[in-house]
Amino acid sequence: MLVIVFKIGISARKTSSLLCPNEDHLLNNFNIMKNVILLLLLIAITLPSLAQKTEAFLSVNSGLFSFQGVSAEKTSQINLYSDNIGYTNNPFGAEKGFSYGLSYQIQYLSKNNFIAGISLGYENLRSKTTLNTVNGFDGKTTFQVAASGRSNLSHHFINGFPYVGYRLVNKPIAVDLTGGFDIGYLLKSFESGQAIGTNGVNYKSALERTSIKLDLRPRVQLSAGYAKLGLYVGYAYGLKNYRSGWVGGPNQCNSELIRFGIMYKLQG
Repeated sequence: MLVIVFKIGISARKTSSLLCPNEDHLLNNFNIMKNVILLLLLIAITLPSLAQKTEAFLSVNSGLFSFQGVSAEKTSQINLYSDNIGYTNNPFGAEKGFSYGLSYQIQYLSKNNFIAGISLGYENLRSKTTLNTVNGFDGKTTFQVAASGRSNLSHHFINGFPYVGYRLVNKPIAVDLTGGFDIGYLLKSFESGQAIGTNGVNYKSALERTSIKLDLRPRVQLSAGYAKLGLYVGYAYGLKNYRSGWVGGPNQCNSELIRFGIMYKLQG
């Protein structure tokens, strides 16, 4: 019998003057999820010795990404810092934006139809914000112009997904229900937008917005495959507050992602 004992100590420095009231609770959940992820990885590593079948897939996915929480907004404004160029006042859009990704997935199936696996890939997750106002300074006085446009906030992630699950149906169509955690390592975030003012001027927003480096998202997924091809749909909600440390007002903003994709079986 093999007994594995592990203990993880994680400490979080509290900055109560900057954190919102729910931040401590989210940090505790965040730390618990890290331990759960390590357990999932341990299962994924040890299960191959017990597996009856190994399957590998190449997946292309799309999705709808947005932010949730008191600080996520559907509308915002451009604040100009140069001639007709500025930044979105609140870029964390509550409107769902089109996203896409590519991943490689390997999973192990036991005799009792239990599943453990992991996928690794790249994703560009984008949220949307409607722009309705432009604020600026003409050298003498401030001005405000009503406008119409949109801002996109793009997040470029390297994403890992350790998971466990169960094969509900085996033949002729394989139906799998799986759950685990997205481990998203953020490479960079960039805001780009455009709005046309009632004065006819075209205003743009452009600014790098990289803040967090790691987002953990509990994720559930349902997939169905026949022969070499399969489809899946999934839902994930982020535990990391993207506005952690911001000063002024309530600052709570978490990611939400609805995925749908196509799988091609390489092995199994």
